[in-house]
Order: sequence, then structure tokens, then C-alpha cells
Amino acid sequence: MTKTNEKIHVLADESLGGIKREYVEVDRNAKVGEKIIVTKSIDIPAGHIDTVAYGYDDYNDGSIDLSEGFDNEIFLDGNLEEYRVLEPTNIVHIDGGRYEMVDRPPEIGGKVLRPSDGFFAEVVDFDIHYVYVPGDRVHASDICVLIPVESSEEEPQPSDPIDVIANLATRVAELERKVSGFETTIERHEYVNDRHKDEIDTLHKDSRRHGEELEALNYAAKETDGKMAHLEADSDMRLFTAEEVAALLDEMRKRR
Repeated sequence: MTKTNEKIHVLADESLGGIKREYVEVDRNAKVGEKIIVTKSIDIPAGHIDTVAYGYDDYNDGSIDLSEGFDNEIFLDGNLEEYRVLEPTNIVHIDGGRYEMVDRPPEIGGKVLRPSDGFFAEVVDFDIHYVYVPGDRVHASDICVLIPVESSEEEPQPSDPIDVIANLATRVAELERKVSGFETTIERHEYVNDRHKDEIDTLHKDSRRHGEELEALNYAAKETDGKMAHLEADSDMRLFTAEEVAALLDEMRKRR
């Protein structure tokens, strides 16, 4: 069942030559080409107004793609996100006045609108073929008659400025959240870079310390090699082989 929301929006309608037109919020699945307003979304701010570019009919849940989207996001998931269709009414806003477009013969002194280009004028005369306006005439079949509409408390009013400001605040908050996320990511990278720098400095210090220790070990090894060589030299001077001792003893016996 289609449910109409009393809240309306005044938007430029290109099909009327850019004339501002009232749209009423309706709860139903949107069709391609219709305008919608986002009411709940993960990535798109509430209050965002857009045009439907594609409808996922197979999903049967109202999922759609938007023409413009927000921050490169155009998909609205019908299961997780919500929107309302903005249905056009016959009420238009021109030169500060509010008019209803009706299909009936014009009246002298009344206002007419040519929807194809937004031409708006007062009727000075008419016949079955033409409607005469100051300095020109238009085909009767090309225009629609405008009846002034007075606003009343019972009629739906255009969006409250407070709502507009709230929607803008929501979008600003969304942008601030994204900026904050980027700043957090940058800070995280800076922290990681600083930590890596500290680790590299520590490695340099360890490498230098290990080099000094290796140099000390090499020096100690050289000292040890020198002492061993000296001991071996002293040993050669003091010790005799068994054959040499036997020969000396024989020589001493002969001398007796």
C-alpha cells in the first residue's frame, strides 16, 4: 500500500522548463527517473535528494542506483537503507506565487504556463486555437492554466528551514567524520613510520656495538696467538729430545 507523507519539497522540474514544483514524499519502491529523498543510509546522508538511475527489480526490495550519489556511493540497499519517493504534484511556484496547474479553458487576466520551456504569462485574450499574451500568442494546446493557490494550515507546507539546516548539518557531520577518518589513518601511518625509524636506529646502534665487540675479540685473539708463539719459542730453548739426552750421557761416560 502506498503511503503519502504530508511533508513536501519544492524542487526545480526540468520537464517544466526548470519551474519549481512541489513534490510529496511517498513510501513505495522507486522507479527509474523518479526523484527520491534518502531517510536512512549507511553511506549517504539523510536528506540527500537524487534521481533514480537504475532499479534492481529482481531484488524486489526497492534497491536502486542513484544518478549522482554521494562521495562516489550510488547504491541504496533496500534491505538496509530507506528512502521515500518524491511524487510531483500540480502545484508550482512562480515569481513568489503558488499556482495549481489545471486543464480548463483560460480566462482573461489569468495566468498560463507553457510546460515545454517554462514560459509564464498573463492572458489578454484567447480563441479556440490561440491564447494571446502581451506581445505574443501561443497555441492553446501548448499551455496549461494556472489557478492561484492560497496556503492554509491544512495544506502541506514546503520543507521547514530548520529541516533544511538539519540536513545540511548531517551532511557536514558526515564529511567531518570522513575527514577525521583520513586524519586517523595519517596519524597511524606516522606512528608506524616513527616506530620503524626507532627500530632502524636501534639496529644501527646494535650493529656498531657488535662491530666494536668483534674488533676487541680480534685483538684478543692476536694477543693470544703472540703469547702462544712466545711460549713455543721458550719451550724449544729449554727441552731436549730423548735421543739427545742419551747422546749426552754416552759422551759423559766416555770422558770418564
